[in-house]
Amino acid sequence: MRESRAALPDNIRAVIDALRFNGRGLERLCAVREEEWPALLDWCDQRQLTLLLHSVCAADLPESVRERMNASRDRCARRFSNLLSDLDEIASALERRDIPFVVLKGITHSPTFTPDPLLRAQGDIDLWFPASEIENAQSVLLGLGYQPRRAAHGDGRHLPPMARPNDWRWRGDVFDPEMPIHVEAHFTLWSDGAEYIVAPGQTDFWNRRVTRDFDERPLPVLSPPDLLGFAALHFLLHLLHGDLPLQRAWEIASFLHSNVDNDVFWNRWRQLHHPALRRLEALVFAITQVWFRCDVHAVAQQHIDTLARDVKLWLRHFVFSPLRRYGAPNKDELWLHLALVSSASGRLRVLLRRLFPPVLARKGGLSTSRLAHHWRTFTPTLMTGLRWLWLKHQEHRSEPLPASLP
Repeated sequence: MRESRAALPDNIRAVIDALRFNGRGLERLCAVREEEWPALLDWCDQRQLTLLLHSVCAADLPESVRERMNASRDRCARRFSNLLSDLDEIASALERRDIPFVVLKGITHSPTFTPDPLLRAQGDIDLWFPASEIENAQSVLLGLGYQPRRAAHGDGRHLPPMARPNDWRWRGDVFDPEMPIHVEAHFTLWSDGAEYIVAPGQTDFWNRRVTRDFDERPLPVLSPPDLLGFAALHFLLHLLHGDLPLQRAWEIASFLHSNVDNDVFWNRWRQLHHPALRRLEALVFAITQVWFRCDVHAVAQQHIDTLARDVKLWLRHFVFSPLRRYGAPNKDELWLHLALVSSASGRLRVLLRRLFPPVLARKGGLSTSRLAHHWRTFTPTLMTGLRWLWLKHQEHRSEPLPASLP
């Protein structure tokens, strides 16, 4: 059975159709019944698509939907103002101590990837430091009243998230302006050891950092080619861990589409990034190209066309699985992860980590809902694994990559 024959849930397809760059369609979105909108907006909220959808097609949506989106945007704007204030305070404190840093994600992706920084619904402040400065950076944050709030994710990229003490409680609103702002102090952008995938050349990102003005406030950020590289790695990290970072995918597609004729950029990208890193980026380009029908520069397309056989196999048969997870939970990204790992021991560790994560619950590592998800997907994952092995055995080398959504 080909993945392209498996239909997406109608309402999810409606959202994706509305956000495409070629062949954009609103017919399905306009056909969503009024009683279905609250659940669909909840889904969009969790994937940071609500404000993006509002910016694309607000005039075509029901009044009640527009009202909820407008209210969400207003709350998001208040939270964003608080975040900018905190970022300025932190940056000033670091500058006084002469601690070098780079601002990641959030506002740094606008307007290159996202026309309006509000569309990213930024929740945290992410900063990158040299490993030698990470303790000094933590000292500055502690001096500003930030405290570690929860354990790190075990991915070896940053310190435990920090926030100022508060009595805030989750009320089901992802746009809550009173939600505490967390700070993540990164000492690396990608952990080869945690993912068992090598992404060389990240340290060179630091040497190419640039300064940009944000409302007349200069901040150090990644250079444009490295911004794309980090965005791709960040998307891939979430995808491989079972998340669905759709807004991140859309903004990469937006960049690809708007730079389809930018020969200067793509030649520089090819010169600066290590071939192994470019292969990971090209994989992300291929996924976003299929999901959102964006145009792609010839250099990027060349890298997509030369992806490894097993990676192409996953793209042909499982590229829509993350989108289908809303109605049919799955872990099909596992087979992509295994296709990217070169060592047998690394593949075994990834397989065990994804198949048997409930053992972490003994240490308080998983919530009840996550436990339920893992048990619910255990048998289907094994069955799909057998299909994956069969597909690898068949070696369908001549089949083209999917051109569009099913």
